[in-house]
Amino acid sequence: MDDKAFSYTTISKSLDTTEFGHPLYYYNSTSSTNNKAKDLALNGEPEGTLVVANEQTAGRGRFDRRWFTPKGSGLAVSFILRSKLSNPEISQMPLLGGLATAYAIEQLYNISPKLKWPNDIWVEQKKIAGILVETSYTENLPEWQILGIGVNVNSAPLEVTNPSYDASCLADIIGHKVDRVNLLQQLVRNVGLLYNQLEQNSIREEWQKRMLWKNQYIEVIDSGHNPIEGIVLGVETNGALIIQLSNGDQLKIYSGEIRLKAR
Repeated sequence: MDDKAFSYTTISKSLDTTEFGHPLYYYNSTSSTNNKAKDLALNGEPEGTLVVANEQTAGRGRFDRRWFTPKGSGLAVSFILRSKLSNPEISQMPLLGGLATAYAIEQLYNISPKLKWPNDIWVEQKKIAGILVETSYTENLPEWQILGIGVNVNSAPLEVTNPSYDASCLADIIGHKVDRVNLLQQLVRNVGLLYNQLEQNSIREEWQKRMLWKNQYIEVIDSGHNPIEGIVLGVETNGALIIQLSNGDQLKIYSGEIRLKAR
């Protein structure tokens, strides 16, 4: 399918039978789909609302890392979520987003992505997608969440800040240009299906099956920039990373960056 077909009309038609993706907001160019989705959530748009951009000029990831998604190069999408925001469901959204993306890539292209804690999707030791979840609270209670997903489809993104990893794209991995509408349709379908399975507590188990560096020795740079070393054991239901320290104790990490570490 030609990139000219990546339009509101074509995308809307492809989502006729999906639970999520209604209403659909399509932008040929925008600064950030997450910002657009937050504005829509503040205006009362319902759960399942989907924001899609053909070009994203000021997208961002964790720690305010900024990315440019050139026109026609990737998927930049954001969902509004409202109904399942109690614990532990609210903490599983990054896991859900990663799993939905990995499933879509696996289902369409017969490759098996790995999930890097806390919110990246890797293929062949390179990042091809990332998740950003943002939550709005009213009187300490969650009111809505934005689930943002960015996929490097037909070219790797241009990052403003230096990445600590190599990035790639689906087209380079499978050897031909990718139909973004088809990928988006499968991704939206998966998000809806997994969202309805949150109470079954299966997302954590499925995420761990695809976990990058499980049972390997890693270094964690936490939010306080303190390096911690240990063996990756898995993740908690709330999304925390579980590592085993050299003394045998287990430690839960709630925020940080991980990388392989030689012992």
